[in-house]
Amino acid sequence: MRDSRIGSYGVIALVLSLLLRVAAIAALPGPGRVAAALIAAHVLSRAALVPVLRSEPLARDDGLAAGVGRPPAAVANVALALAALLALLFLGISTAIAAALVVAATTLGLARLARRQIGGQTGDVLGAMQQVGEAGVLLAVLAMG
Repeated sequence: MRDSRIGSYGVIALVLSLLLRVAAIAALPGPGRVAAALIAAHVLSRAALVPVLRSEPLARDDGLAAGVGRPPAAVANVALALAALLALLFLGISTAIAAALVVAATTLGLARLARRQIGGQTGDVLGAMQQVGEAGVLLAVLAMG
C-alpha cells in the first residue's frame, strides 16, 4: 500500500501467480484457445472491478481508488455486459459461465476480506482482485476443456 517495498510473502505471491498463469496457458490446447482464454481473462477480471468501485467503501480518502471515484450503476452494468458478451463470443456459453462465476466468487471474496481487514478497497486491493480473477479465468477455461 503506502510502502512500496515488497516483502518475502509478496515475492512468493507474485511468483506463484505468474507460475500458475504460465502453467494454465501452457496446458491449453492450441494458440486459438490460448488467445480466447487470455482475452476473456482480461475483460472479465477488469470488468469485475467496476461494481467493486461502485459498492465497496474506500479504505483511505486518497490514493488511486479514491481518485477514480464511484462509477454510476449504468457504467457498471455496461462493463459487465460487454465482458460477458466477449467471454461468450470467445469461450462459448458453458465455459464463459464458469469463468464468470469464478471471477465473481474471487472478487466478492476479496472484497469481503478487504472490508474486514482494512475497511474497504484501495488501488492495491483492486489490483489483487484483477490478478486473482485473471488466474481464475485461465484455470476455469483449462478445467472446462
